[in-house]
Amino acid sequence: MNILCADTSTNNCSVAVITENTMLGEMDINFDLQHSVLLMPMIEELMARLKLSPKDIDALCVSKGPGSFTGLRIGMAALKGMALALGKPMYSSTSLETLAFGAFGAKGIVCPMLDALRGAYYAAFYRFEDGRLIAIMQPEVLTPEEIAERLKDFNEEVLVMGELKAKDLEVLTSKGLKVVKAPPAMDIPKASNLGYCMLDRIISGESENPDELVPLYIRKSQAEHEYEKKRGRLNG
Repeated sequence: MNILCADTSTNNCSVAVITENTMLGEMDINFDLQHSVLLMPMIEELMARLKLSPKDIDALCVSKGPGSFTGLRIGMAALKGMALALGKPMYSSTSLETLAFGAFGAKGIVCPMLDALRGAYYAAFYRFEDGRLIAIMQPEVLTPEEIAERLKDFNEEVLVMGELKAKDLEVLTSKGLKVVKAPPAMDIPKASNLGYCMLDRIISGESENPDELVPLYIRKSQAEHEYEKKRGRLNG
């Protein structure tokens, strides 16, 4: 089974083709949020290098977010279009689960964090149990202080990964948490991890309807936020 995966939830544009047992190829460009011009050429180049045609793809996976609103729309539109055109099943998972899966086998709590702007992060908590990634807190928008308070309840070592700013890492460590920061290579959601984190679903055929699949935004966009602020001033 050849599975085409794409994650465009962050600055990183990532595409991969995997099978149940092998990562055939992956491309990542973590620069300048160029998804609109990079995604399809990257898919075409990767498939050409693997000597695959569209008919060789058996399933498609896409990140549904949270993350960059523009990036999510680009990735989802592209993969939904391919799924519908090819008549292939489609699957989605969150960008935070994809990030966490990249720390496979880590002990304690895995806390992926993506910048949600305005001093907050998209965050979730996971742990690995018997080789499976288990969610212990679903994605939310939280400040570093709120994340620290929730992590205190576990009293375990915490692996933090993602778009965490240095000053906010200091917030976590200042609260007495046993925090380990992941290296930069683990800070970006990678398309291969996207596919493998939900491989059981793919094998069992628990696909999603592309027409009903929508991005997981969690919060309003910056543009919507600024509009509401402006409207509030005018109404006031």
